[in-house]
Amino acid sequence: MKEHEQPRVIDAAGAYAIVAGSMIGIGIFLAPPIVAQHIASPFWFLALWLFGGLTAFAGAVACAELGAMMPRAGGDYVFQYEAFGPSVAFASGWSLFGAIFSGSIATMSVGLCTYQLPVLVGADFSTVVFSGWDWVSITRADLSALALVPILTALNASGARPSARTQTVLTVAPIVLLALLAVWAIAQGPQPAAMAVSGEARAITREGLAIGYMAVYFAYSGWINVIYVAGEVEEPQRTIPRSLIWGTLTITVLYLLLCLGFLRVLGMEGLRTAGEAGTAMAGLLAGGTGRVVITALIACALLASINATILGGARVAYAMGQRGAGWRGLGTVQEGSGAPRQALWLQAVLAELLILSGGFEQLLTMVSLTMVLTGSLTVAAVFVLRHTRPEWNRPYRTTGYPLLPMIYIGSSVLALGLMLENAFSGETGAWYPLLGLALMGVLFAFHRSALSARQRQLD
Repeated sequence: MKEHEQPRVIDAAGAYAIVAGSMIGIGIFLAPPIVAQHIASPFWFLALWLFGGLTAFAGAVACAELGAMMPRAGGDYVFQYEAFGPSVAFASGWSLFGAIFSGSIATMSVGLCTYQLPVLVGADFSTVVFSGWDWVSITRADLSALALVPILTALNASGARPSARTQTVLTVAPIVLLALLAVWAIAQGPQPAAMAVSGEARAITREGLAIGYMAVYFAYSGWINVIYVAGEVEEPQRTIPRSLIWGTLTITVLYLLLCLGFLRVLGMEGLRTAGEAGTAMAGLLAGGTGRVVITALIACALLASINATILGGARVAYAMGQRGAGWRGLGTVQEGSGAPRQALWLQAVLAELLILSGGFEQLLTMVSLTMVLTGSLTVAAVFVLRHTRPEWNRPYRTTGYPLLPMIYIGSSVLALGLMLENAFSGETGAWYPLLGLALMGVLFAFHRSALSARQRQLD
């Protein structure tokens, strides 16, 4: 089956769920305490979350133009191929598929099985069940994650339709219930924990704003995922822009409601020491029952995020296989279902190996700069293609162009600068993200060299 023969089976609800479900996850519960540790002012705390939402929206409207104009599988790879050429796209594509998507799947799967699953089933998952060769140590949580990845991969291998329907269920329920929890928390009024005042006066500093912004920046990540499955979205010229815009706006409003709830119940001081804000807030409001409920919601949100990551990541490999940027078998789909099964199962194998190695957290640290860079290149493609391909049909044109895309690129440059500054800080392991940039540079040089050698043969 050719790429253009892929069945368009992801409806508007599924596309929306891919965007919203990819964004919402453990980040909104872990990031607020980090921000509160560095920013003492509730005003600046909320302002940072609002600016994070604006940044995500700015990226979403840019990708909405690209996705509606080129509704094909592959997302960043396809857009960067057209805007910057095959070598940049090759470097971004393999960084995305081989490291970012596989590492994210491994990280979220182990996280879910380490923190949420034990609370829900009432068992200890930290027990080591196997260790050997001086580098392998497998816990019950790792075993559970090893089982979870192929289960969700098999669901995706059955086709985009059942995967999108599952995504809708796993996304809508947590959004509705978390919004109700936030409204309830706001209506309850200040709790004793919210009245605590620190005796230490902390001024707003550049370093504090920088660290807080980085936490917010990554909490909003994931809004882009629907562009990877654009080849299977129904009425993509309408559905892709709407899903990106409304999905991003929904999660921005939800995040602001939750942050207001955290402040109302925990206060800045309570939030600073909460560790995980959702469970801390629910525990104060509803005791042990609240803790179980919020844990179940986080688990659903993480499942939705893992499922969307599996769905999107395989399409990057599929697009590369289609264009000969990798093994050709990756660019094939199963008759009937239209699923890129070989790409899906290769992605699952990579994620499983990372789980076994325990090196996925270090991998994501190493490619953190690359993650920001690839997103910036994709949004920059809007400007490039407006200049080089003005004749192409654009069913949707970026809202607020050129200001909003410039805001996104500016915020990404800021994030890159802060991460580079940290990389050269001299702290142990702080230089790891430079390895991700080096890997992307090597991939680019390798592909450029291969293209040159091929051209010499033809000449």
